[in-house]
Amino acid sequence: MKRWGLPSPWARAPWMLLRRPAISVAVAAAAFLVALPAAAAALFLSAAGNASLRDQTADACPAFTGAHVEASLEFTGASGARQLDRRVRALTEAGAPVPRLSGPVVTLTSRATVGTGTVSLVARDGFADNVTVLDGGSGPGLWLPDGFAGAQGIRVGDQVPVALTGRTAMMPVAAVYADLRSQPDRPYWCGLVDLYRGKPLGEVAIYPLALVSRDDFLALADGTGSVAGTTVELAVNTDGLTTANVHPVLDGLQRLRDDTNQAVDRYPGGVRFSSGLPAMAERADLVVGALTGTVVPLAAAATLAGLVVAGAAGGFWVDRRRAELTVLSARGAGPVALAGKAVLEVALVVAAGAVGGWFAARALVGSAGPIALFTPAARAGSVWATAGAFVVTLGAIALVAARRTAHLFDVPPVRAHRRSRMPWEVLPLAGAVVSWFVLGDDVQTGSAGAGTVAHVPPRLVVAPILLVIALALGVARLTRWMLARARARGGPAHAGLFLATRRVLAGPVAAAVLIGATAVPVALAVYGASVTGSVERTLHAEGQLIVGTDVVFSLEGPAPVPPALVDSASAVSYYNNARVGGTTVEVIGVDPATFGRAAFWDPALPGPSLDDLLGRLASGEKIAVLAGATRGASTVDIGGRAMPLTVVGVPQLPGKKSGNPLLMVRQDVLDGLGLVTRPQLWVRGDPDRILPAVAGLPVRTYAEAASVTAAGVYSPITYTFGFLAAVSLLCGAIIIVGLLLYLTAKARARRSAYVLLKRMSVSAADHWRSLFFEVGGLLLAGFVAGLALAAVAVAFTYGAYDLNPATVPGTVLDVPWGLVGGLAAAAVVTTMLAAAVAQRAVSRARPAEVLRDSR
Repeated sequence: MKRWGLPSPWARAPWMLLRRPAISVAVAAAAFLVALPAAAAALFLSAAGNASLRDQTADACPAFTGAHVEASLEFTGASGARQLDRRVRALTEAGAPVPRLSGPVVTLTSRATVGTGTVSLVARDGFADNVTVLDGGSGPGLWLPDGFAGAQGIRVGDQVPVALTGRTAMMPVAAVYADLRSQPDRPYWCGLVDLYRGKPLGEVAIYPLALVSRDDFLALADGTGSVAGTTVELAVNTDGLTTANVHPVLDGLQRLRDDTNQAVDRYPGGVRFSSGLPAMAERADLVVGALTGTVVPLAAAATLAGLVVAGAAGGFWVDRRRAELTVLSARGAGPVALAGKAVLEVALVVAAGAVGGWFAARALVGSAGPIALFTPAARAGSVWATAGAFVVTLGAIALVAARRTAHLFDVPPVRAHRRSRMPWEVLPLAGAVVSWFVLGDDVQTGSAGAGTVAHVPPRLVVAPILLVIALALGVARLTRWMLARARARGGPAHAGLFLATRRVLAGPVAAAVLIGATAVPVALAVYGASVTGSVERTLHAEGQLIVGTDVVFSLEGPAPVPPALVDSASAVSYYNNARVGGTTVEVIGVDPATFGRAAFWDPALPGPSLDDLLGRLASGEKIAVLAGATRGASTVDIGGRAMPLTVVGVPQLPGKKSGNPLLMVRQDVLDGLGLVTRPQLWVRGDPDRILPAVAGLPVRTYAEAASVTAAGVYSPITYTFGFLAAVSLLCGAIIIVGLLLYLTAKARARRSAYVLLKRMSVSAADHWRSLFFEVGGLLLAGFVAGLALAAVAVAFTYGAYDLNPATVPGTVLDVPWGLVGGLAAAAVVTTMLAAAVAQRAVSRARPAEVLRDSR
């Protein structure tokens, strides 16, 4: 190093910090805390966009995700087979250059008669591997559903007449398979669900599916002059699909679309090309855009908190190197030179901390984020953010070091004292007020092609963060003022409490800083968890109340509850022609004994609980429970018949939608009127478990509560919650680093005091308790202050947690008691460990060396 012309103290600077582990840990932790949120923001936004794209493609039908080409095919002469072959060959050739696009799957459909029954004749590539064969399954011929075959008396091996537009041919029955309507839908058949299940509320007749090979279909149809429906599907491989590598796929699909739409000769009757992937990619971009307004402020706030720790670490470096810096300053080294020494000395440690922060950001987003899948641009952005964190951390340490070394000999000027007395907390407070009124409060963003997505308004994040910072600065100022003016009056009976009190009073600035450093992350963590739980709970309550429970089935006729659902289902009767006091209402007849276990109800909802209402119905009380209409109505008319029922008004009932009010009565009362009601089955639980269990029921339509938040509408909110939770994990790191700086800054004075206290018969246990009271008292004060700040932030923003204010029940507040308890337990454990480590350090001190120590 000398050959570079550096003086000896500067030549040794990069390695000198290795002999001072306390400074190394503090500086590395500061760089870690700056780099982690800065790097995590880009990674999290990328992961959120990729997760949104993954979720949409996973929930969508593969037949419509890639390329879905639909056209009619006329079988005049032998032209039908040739025309189909031209279409398939052209689509195969045009689709080959498109990345991730699979080969074509061809489906032919037509109405036909088998025996004496009407069927939908379907030829679909690979159908034999995607049905449950009950009998047969080899050789050419018809594949018939079991219900149709049983009703027609048809068995495998029989020759049956198949009529298609004037032509009748005898075909063998090759297999009998389980009707698709009796089993859960498979992704392979999702493009034909409307054909064999029908559309919700549709009036088109539904026919069984008779399956044949493509060759058999063409042989039967050619020359008949019939017109069949044809679809050619080219699915997209969505494994590892991201918002970056999806664009070549979209470009290829657009070229395929243009080529198909221009091929008039191949599609004389017209063609319909559809693909859901462009809208999915656009929605994923919407999710990223919606998240940017909340994730970036959160990351910026966490980065600023890390910079505060970095500044404290710079001041800590000056305090621990005061003797050497004083000598260098006396020999002519100025503040800039000493700051340069600080940069050289801490650069390696800062680099290590920044690199650790980058790896931690990847691990944190990968585990707590929506998905561990990042685009190359996001990875590059996180690397640049880490490099920027390295530079600004060095800058913060250098700035504080230069400022502190400038007054090694001089008394701080009066102007500096005046600046310290200025109410700086007014600035973030004013920023909070301005951001609340200036930043947008819209909870939805969207486009014409991708619809809308809901998101947390930016002001709901930015304003509370600034408010918490402002209040924390005020708390720290108030704490310093109170401690500076406090006087120890006598000595407490407990030696440990006496020592702790004196030490806290002797260092009001350090105590105030530690309390403020504890209060801010605790407040942000509790506030973030409160927003998370409250918005999720509100959305959950709204979605569940709109549907009534997790799944509601409308049945063609009364049916028993399946045995597998007895503990979570209830039969309900629905009627929509009733009047209460001149108001049209909808009526549900419920069984009080079973309705409570099937219907959804949140205990936080206003009004009497559902259990209380069902208890009154079960007791035989002649009441009708009304939600959504004026209270005090006295007449109930159901189907033109007046009922002697007392109307009990409530704010909400399960299944109450935004239209007419809902009236709940006992089921036997409604059924006893002899009216034509619509039977329903309400089931609570996982829809994936429920749907197979009702396969044998005459289901007409069904509604899921999950559909209220389907199609990624609320995914930005969910992802924001994940980032809030991830940033909250920094809470413990900031508190621990602040505690480390607090204890290490007083280590030398504490070591000297302990040697003298031992001569005064103060035991090691008493001294450990004094450390516990000192550290624990400050952390407890910061913890309580953080809870108070979080309560203030929640109180001011409570009304904005309902992202769908037009829907009852409004905001349902969720207090994160689990997080509060976890933070309290962590504070206690941290206090005990810190006190034990500090006690061990002073206990190993040698009295002779301590009393001779003049550093």
